[in-house]
Amino acid sequence: MKRKNFSGLHWLSPAVMVMVVLSVFAQTPRKGSMRRDTTPIRPTIPTANRNQTGRVFLERADILKKGAGDDYQIVVGNVEFRRGGMFMYCDSAHFYDAPGAIEAYGNVRMRQGDTLFVYADELIYADTTQLAVLYADFGKKVKLINRDVTLTTDVFNYDLGIDLGYYEVGGVLTDPKNRLISWYGEYSPTTKDALFRDRVELHSLRDGDTLDIFSEQMLYNTNTHIAILDTVSTIISKDGTIHTSDGVYNTDTQVADLYRRSLVVAKNGNTLTGDTLYYDQITGFGEAFGNIEMVDTTKKVTLLGDYGFYYENSDSARVYGHALAKEYSQKDTLYLHGDTIMTFRRVFPADSTATRPAKRANRPAAPLSPLLSDSVKGLSAVADTIVSGDTIVMADTITDLAAVPDSLTEVPYVVDSIATRDMVAISQDSIEEVIKDSISVQADTVHYLVAHPNVKFFRVDLQGLCDSMTFVSKDSLLHLDRHPVVWNENKQIFGNKIILHMNDSTVDWARLPDFGFVAEHIDEEFYNQLTGKEMYATFVDGELRHLDVSGNVQAIMLPQENDSTYNKIANLESSYMAADFLNQELKRMKLWPETSGTMTPLYLAKRQLYYLPQFRWFEPLRPRKPEEVFVIPKEMRDLFAEPPFGTSRRQ
Repeated sequence: MKRKNFSGLHWLSPAVMVMVVLSVFAQTPRKGSMRRDTTPIRPTIPTANRNQTGRVFLERADILKKGAGDDYQIVVGNVEFRRGGMFMYCDSAHFYDAPGAIEAYGNVRMRQGDTLFVYADELIYADTTQLAVLYADFGKKVKLINRDVTLTTDVFNYDLGIDLGYYEVGGVLTDPKNRLISWYGEYSPTTKDALFRDRVELHSLRDGDTLDIFSEQMLYNTNTHIAILDTVSTIISKDGTIHTSDGVYNTDTQVADLYRRSLVVAKNGNTLTGDTLYYDQITGFGEAFGNIEMVDTTKKVTLLGDYGFYYENSDSARVYGHALAKEYSQKDTLYLHGDTIMTFRRVFPADSTATRPAKRANRPAAPLSPLLSDSVKGLSAVADTIVSGDTIVMADTITDLAAVPDSLTEVPYVVDSIATRDMVAISQDSIEEVIKDSISVQADTVHYLVAHPNVKFFRVDLQGLCDSMTFVSKDSLLHLDRHPVVWNENKQIFGNKIILHMNDSTVDWARLPDFGFVAEHIDEEFYNQLTGKEMYATFVDGELRHLDVSGNVQAIMLPQENDSTYNKIANLESSYMAADFLNQELKRMKLWPETSGTMTPLYLAKRQLYYLPQFRWFEPLRPRKPEEVFVIPKEMRDLFAEPPFGTSRRQ
C-alpha cells in the first residue's frame, strides 16, 4: 500500500491561510468581553391535583439538574415536596418522579399542619412503601415534635400510609409528664399511642415525683399518660413498689389496675398480693380479688382470703371469703379464721378525757396453754385431804393456807372494749363507734384486730373457737366473745367470754368474767371439772401461779392413786375458791365461807355424779390441723345462737 502524500497543501497561498485563522478568532469573544447566561433552569411544576394521597409532588426548588441515566432529577436550594397534607423540605434531593421517590439531604424537615414536625439530616422516601426513613449525622439526633411530645433517635422510620413512626436503634419520647426510653418504639401522632419494647423505662418529670417504671413492653398514651404493661414490670415511687406482668397504670393519678397475680409493696414494708388488684399509690388504698394475701411485716401477720382491701395511711385491712390470719411471731404459727377479718388503728385525741385503768405491773409473760394446765389435776389431790366415810367436808382453810387472804385476790378492772358488744352484724362504722365508747388513751394510737363471726383458730399447743374475737394492741387485751371454747392437749375451757392479757403472743393473766368452765379428760367418760360465775388466773414464767373462782363454785375431781389408777370421785361445792400453784401443782387452796362435798368410790358412783350440770365436751368442733379452721359445722353455729352459759342447768 502506497503512503499518502499530504504535501499537496502547498497549493493554499499564505494569504488564504491568514484569512481562515482570522475568521476563527472573530467567532470567539475576547476575554474582556465574554458573557455567560446564569439564569437557573427551574423545574416545571405540573398542574395535577396536589392533594392526591399516596403520591409525592415536587413543589419548589431553585435549580433543576438532570441526573445520570435520565431516571431522576437533581433539585437544589429551598427544595419542597408534598404528599397530601405532609410537606418535606431539604437543601437538595434526588427526585425520582416516575416511581415517586426522594433522596433528600441537608436540613431535612417534615411538616404536617402546625402540630407535627420532624427534623433530620437525610431522608429516603418511596411512594411504593409510603415509608420515610430519616437519618441524623454523627453526634446529632432525628427529632419528631408533635405539640408537647418530643421523640429523638438516630434513625426514624415514618410510615405515612398509617401515620406511624418507629425506631429500632434506641430512642427517647418525652411529654410534659414523663420521659420514656426504649430500644424499640412506635408513636402515632394521630392517636397519641406509643408502643415500647426492650429495656423500657419511664421516668416522671414532675417536681417531687419519684415515679419510675421498668418493663420489657409498654403501651403508653401521651394524652392520658396511662401505661399498659403486659410483661414483667416494676413500678417504683416514694409511696411504694408494684410488681406486675399485666396491668394498667395512670401516671397522673398513680392508680393501678393489676392482673395476673400482682404484688404491691407499701412504703411501710407491708405487701398486698392478689389475682386482681386495684391500688392507689397516693392514698395507699388497695383492693384485691382472688387468692389475696396481705402481709404485715412488722406485726408478722398474714391475711388471706377471696377478697379484701387495705388502707396504708390508716394501717387497716379487711378480708372476706375463706378469710385466714396467720400469726408467725412465735415458733409455731397461729391460724385464725373468721367470715371477716379486719385490722385497723385509731388515734385518740390529746384532749380525750377517757382514761384506761392501770394494768397490774410486773406480770411476766407466759404461753396461752397454762390457762388449761394441770390446775384441775392438781385440785384433785384435795379430795384425799379430809375424808369421813364417803363424805368429805372442806374446812375454811386447808393445809398451808395461812398466807391466803380471806377474800379473793383483787382482780384488776378490765374494760371490755369492743367485746362488750355483739359482733354478729359488726361493721366498720360500728367498730369505730364501739371504740369511741371504750378504751381511750391520751394522744395515742391503738391497733385492733377483729375476726367475726364463726371464728376458729389452730396452733400446735392451742386451739379454739368463738363467734367473735378482738385484739386491742395498746392494752394487749384479747377478747373471745360469745361462747368461746379453748383446748390445750386434753383440757378444755369455755365460758361466755374470755379476756386474755397478752405479752409478745403470750398471756400473763386471763379472766372469764361471766361464767367459766374448765374440764380435763381423764379416761373414757371421766373428766375433772371446775366451774364458777367468774374465774381469774395469773401466770409466771409460763406456768399457772394463782387462780380465783367466785360464785357458785363447783368441782368434780378424780384423785389419782399411787399406782396411777382412779378409784373414787369427789364432788365439791362452795361460794369462793382461791388457789396457789407451783410447778403446775396445787400448793395452797381455800374454799369459803361454806364448803361441802362427797367422795364416792367409782364402783358405787351413779352416772349423775360424773358431770356438773353445765358440763359440755365440744371435742367434735375442735380443729386438729390448720385447714380445719375453715370447717364450720352446724353444731358450731347452733352453739353461738344459744343463750349465755349459766342461764339454765343441764339435766
